[in-house]
Amino acid sequence: MKIIKYKKISNNKYNLYLDNNDTITLYEDVIVNNNLLLTKKIDNDELKVLLNQNNEVYAYEIALRFITIKMRSKKEVYDYLLKKNISEYLIDITINKLIKEGYLNDFNFCKAYVNDQMLLSNFGPYKIKNNLIKYGIDSDIINEVIGDIKEEVVKEKLSKLVKKQIKIKKGSVNLLKIKLINYFTNLGFDKDMIVKELSYYDLKSDPQKLKNDYDKLYNKYKSKYDESKLTYFIAQKLYSKGYTSDDIISVVKDNR
Repeated sequence: MKIIKYKKISNNKYNLYLDNNDTITLYEDVIVNNNLLLTKKIDNDELKVLLNQNNEVYAYEIALRFITIKMRSKKEVYDYLLKKNISEYLIDITINKLIKEGYLNDFNFCKAYVNDQMLLSNFGPYKIKNNLIKYGIDSDIINEVIGDIKEEVVKEKLSKLVKKQIKIKKGSVNLLKIKLINYFTNLGFDKDMIVKELSYYDLKSDPQKLKNDYDKLYNKYKSKYDESKLTYFIAQKLYSKGYTSDDIISVVKDNR
């Protein structure tokens, strides 16, 4: 087969028109590397080689565009190429090439991800670690990078977040503590560190919530119990809701 015409169809791709009326599309690198501009001749075996090379370039090009948008892990690139119907064989070739050229590095990805998450998210180390596992990062890399986070940095971040949440979350003091501990544990902070940080605050029940809870209980059960039994019953209910004995004595006293 002889190439009778070249036509550029994009920045780095050409249509090649053959004398048998077939048309093939090849990347510029494939054309140059195989000296097609001079020889202009292709047999069937050569055509298979060219198409294989072209598929390699295609996989590389779309992978490169994918990681140009932002830094990616090897697993992300693998999954992305798989969705693009690239064969596993070509995916392995592409990933190895990207690694060799320095475009793909899970250690660098891990460091950048941890830095971003510590600065820009509410996540603590455990949450960040779990996310990195989902990105397919090797456990040794994760442990090394997470281990480099200074404890003072984590404490400072937690302290700022606790200050904000204390202003937002309302309820009985004991329930408030449970909510805060669960909230920050789910964000990936160490439970002991959370408890210690909360110990610096004089947490108090929300007085309006306490009053509302008392009124609801009083109105619901006032017809069922005499005054002394009603007071005892309400006190037990409020205690189960996480209010302290001081809270209960105060609201009962205010409503006599």
